[in-house]
Amino acid sequence: MELTVIQREILQELINLYREKNRPIKGTEIALRLNRNPGTIRNQMQALRALDLVDGVPGPKGGYVPTSKAYRALGLGEEGEIIVPIYKEGKKVEGVKVIKIEFDTVTHEKCCSSKIYIEGDTKHFNIGDIIRVGPTYHNKIIINGRIIGRDDIHRILLIDVLGVSSIPNIRVGDVGIKEVYTVSPENTLRETAKLFAEKNISGAPVVDNDRLVGIISLHDIAENIDNVDKKVEKVMNRNVITINKDEKIYDTLKIMNKNDVGRLVIVDENNKIIGIITRTDILKIISGKFPENFYS
Repeated sequence: MELTVIQREILQELINLYREKNRPIKGTEIALRLNRNPGTIRNQMQALRALDLVDGVPGPKGGYVPTSKAYRALGLGEEGEIIVPIYKEGKKVEGVKVIKIEFDTVTHEKCCSSKIYIEGDTKHFNIGDIIRVGPTYHNKIIINGRIIGRDDIHRILLIDVLGVSSIPNIRVGDVGIKEVYTVSPENTLRETAKLFAEKNISGAPVVDNDRLVGIISLHDIAENIDNVDKKVEKVMNRNVITINKDEKIYDTLKIMNKNDVGRLVIVDENNKIIGIITRTDILKIISGKFPENFYS
């Protein structure tokens, strides 16, 4: 594919910014980096979209993202290639990747089927196999289904969809609770329980002289219910796990699962507490219920 010098320059900078920020990139950001007119960037982006090298993401938080074809056009090869895996009986099928997903009976009363286009040998799969597709790169879409048909010529698997889940591709700082209630290590469990009841929360960071020193939850208080005059510092969890506001929801959930915790403290680039997010918050987001501050 023949690209002009400016198109290659813009595409390379888009990829650089996308790797750096892991979110859709505004045309003005590229213009600022390249010291070019935003109108020039906008016009070239239209041409790059027509070549299927760039996708546009609408909305105030949208922008441009490079396609897998963009990496190949710049000779980046495997480095930029996005692999969407497919699993059979819980095991990843090697040498096969998903390149396209189509839902074709979403309005059917009793079933929903999907066409899974793959690169690789369809003969790895048989009618009746239970497979899992994904997660996809951006929105971490995972599809579970049973194979009901196979097209070996066009390399398509037809599946009866058993379930679909997705974790939105948004930053934790965009949806984490902004108002954070903290307690002092000198507070008693009685005082802390009263705060939890008043604010309808189930946990809070413990802060001493503006320094995060621990975290305490209702579970900690319940385990010490016979001595509610005990100081918070005696029962708090000192192993506080924080997450930067620019991390994605998917990564937040992975950290929670890895460390077996139900909440993470959100910090900014200066390690200042700006929010807190819980597993319940994430489950609401996955179900499509976004917090009010996300729209502001």
